[in-house]
Amino acid sequence: MKRSILVKFALAGALLFVLSASALAVSGPYTVWTRVVSGSGAIQAVLEPGEFKVPAGSTAVIKKFQHDDPKNGYQNLRIGKHIYSVSQGKYMVDAGGNALMQLPAGHYRFTVGGGAGASGILVYELHP
Repeated sequence: MKRSILVKFALAGALLFVLSASALAVSGPYTVWTRVVSGSGAIQAVLEPGEFKVPAGSTAVIKKFQHDDPKNGYQNLRIGKHIYSVSQGKYMVDAGGNALMQLPAGHYRFTVGGGAGASGILVYELHP
């Protein structure tokens, strides 16, 4: 009888440990792409943003950013003002213009500038 109760407690404890560990687990990495394509008429280039959402209860932690414009040999690894929060209606930078590396829950738009052929990549993880 006591052994049966002890086994049940041990199994319940193991299950609780597995569930709590999975709830604290980092998910990702997730990758978002953006690019600049040729326009038509008077419009020389069109931005094609990459959109992503950070779910409630999570924080996105930026792991990598890269902006390339092959026509002029430009490459940038600093995020700067490239992530716009649709939810908050503002770019995700601090008072000094430095990009925030952690984003709260919300809807985001990632863009880069440049001529047609420019592209950007953003890699992030979700943390609880």
